Amino acid sequence: MSDIDWNALAEKAASQTDAEFKTQLAGLTSLKTSEIDMFISESNISNKDALSVLKEINNAALSNNEKANSISNIKNGVGFLVKLVSKVV
Repeated sequence: MSDIDWNALAEKAASQTDAEFKTQLAGLTSLKTSEIDMFISESNISNKDALSVLKEINNAALSNNEKANSISNIKNGVGFLVKLVSKVV
C-alpha cells in the first residue's frame, strides 16, 4: 500500500475550495476572480469570515446599525467591507 501525503491532500482541497469560492463570488458580482483574490488577500480575511460579512449585508431583517455592529465583530470584517465597496463603487 502506498503512503498518502495527507498534508498535500489537505492543501489541494483547500486550494480547490478557495478557487470555487472566488468563482462563485465573481459570478454574483461584476468583479473578476483576480480582483476578488486581491481584496480578500489585502483584507486578510478568511473565506468563512468573508461569507459571514456578505450574509450580514444581505440580512434584510437587520437595520444598518445592527449590520455595522455585526460586521465589526467579524475578524477583519470591516477591512473586507471597505475593500469590497471600493471595488464596487
